[in-house]
Amino acid sequence: MDTVLWVISKVFWRIFSPNNSLLLILLAGVCLVFFGQEKLGKKLVVFATAFLLLFSLVPVHQILLIPIENRFPIPEPLPEKVDGVIVLGGSEHPEVTKWRGQASLVDSAERLTTFVSLSQRYKNAKFVYAGGQGSLTDQENKAAFTAKLFFEQMGLDPARVLFDSQSRNTHENALNALQLAKPKSGEKWVLITSAWHMPRSVGIFRKLGWQVIPYPVDFKTTGEWNLFQGFNGLSATSSVSNVIYEWIGLTYYWLLGRTSELFPGPI
Repeated sequence: MDTVLWVISKVFWRIFSPNNSLLLILLAGVCLVFFGQEKLGKKLVVFATAFLLLFSLVPVHQILLIPIENRFPIPEPLPEKVDGVIVLGGSEHPEVTKWRGQASLVDSAERLTTFVSLSQRYKNAKFVYAGGQGSLTDQENKAAFTAKLFFEQMGLDPARVLFDSQSRNTHENALNALQLAKPKSGEKWVLITSAWHMPRSVGIFRKLGWQVIPYPVDFKTTGEWNLFQGFNGLSATSSVSNVIYEWIGLTYYWLLGRTSELFPGPI
């Protein structure tokens, strides 16, 4: 059942994410005009163009993203002693890593750099990397391989890290991390992931009965409103798609009973 839901969610988002759906609507409009259905075709073209301009000129992504990023504060100072640190995958580019032979990271690399930093600070703690492969079409190239190469480059011995390479989504990240870490009651564990991903992640860990210390990284906004963003072009549509995906993820996981509450926050 979990596999069926995972496939459905992947296919759904491939079609209905704003960046893909608007492109499909625009393409449909052009085709209709070309084949003589000018009235409907022009309406679709205008509709898609209007939303592309809206996302480019109005900071829609900020409006949706800031509440998520501001949900959990950075825990400074951290406790003098922690029992373990978990980092969620998502910073890696596994396919490029395979072909180029060196660790290739995307724009959430702060997840891994913070993990390495805490490994130097907490010498006796356990360290868990949870991240397999979320792609529907490429389950061969695992993110954990990229993470291992990166840790070696940064001077962190991969032997100190427990690796999950099989998870396909955040829920499986948490389940597999729990099996690897086997945390005891009262232990202090730090969870590292992107700030925009932290509410859903914390909710999943809490649902599993694992109280973690949220350590958000990889912020995409300053946390303050800026209504004059200028013209960001098509990149703004991609940003809107990403944050809408996270809001849908929060709702979807809550409806499935995989998270402790709809919008988890600090206790």
